[in-house]
Amino acid sequence: MSRGPAGRPGPIGWLLIVAVVVALVGVLGHNTHHSSGGRRVALWGDSMAWEAQDDFAADVAAAGGTSLLHTYGGTAPCDWLSDIRKQSRKWRPTVAVLAFSGNTGTKCMKGRDLTSAYRSDVLAAAVRLTRDGAHVVLVEAPPRRDQTVDPQGLTSLDQLWQKIAGQVPNTTVVPAGRAVTDPAGRFAQTVPCGPGDVCPAGGQVTVRSPDGVHFCPVEQPPMTRCPVPSAGATRYAHAMAAAAVALLGPLPSTTPSGPPPPAT
Repeated sequence: MSRGPAGRPGPIGWLLIVAVVVALVGVLGHNTHHSSGGRRVALWGDSMAWEAQDDFAADVAAAGGTSLLHTYGGTAPCDWLSDIRKQSRKWRPTVAVLAFSGNTGTKCMKGRDLTSAYRSDVLAAAVRLTRDGAHVVLVEAPPRRDQTVDPQGLTSLDQLWQKIAGQVPNTTVVPAGRAVTDPAGRFAQTVPCGPGDVCPAGGQVTVRSPDGVHFCPVEQPPMTRCPVPSAGATRYAHAMAAAAVALLGPLPSTTPSGPPPPAT
């Protein structure tokens, strides 16, 4: 395995790690948070989804749901297609959340154009999942620092998700990235504090990493847990989970129906 600075994996090494992890996820089905059986929410995604997955799972659990979390940094939709087909058949999610931001470095993306590859692969995933009874949620990821958005605040992938949702029944788009952008949908390092934020002096909380891509407010090696509260990851998680929980609907009532028995 190639190594980068200070003995960390270099680019080739990280790609090998991604391939191994994706394969293991498909075999072992790890990161399943158990709760009630009929409210199943699956999350597939890349490093942004990985950063947000713990808060996402907590929100789903609070709504009485079960989470299947299959995420890893650097992955693209094609890395998960086999697992999506498997879990759609065996685990049968009620809601399936797909959260990808545009990675192109893994083997299945070699020689492929980003937009056409993501269109083909996400469309195939959405068709399969909805055919098996799931409602699919396509997540608009927040733009990178170097990424432009259109007048509606959409990246090119956001525009693609809108088109796919218009083609596949029971597929919707959630603008989760807007939880960490400026009002126009552009990259923002900090945003005004909101409920639940640890708010520093000045009223602005940091929601993006120094690398201009991720959420952890301090510089971290790839796929390393943030050592401090990550408001960006939490906001992204809440936005994704809120959409999924809304599609689950209210919890079934445990209160007996009908009039009370007559007094004796």
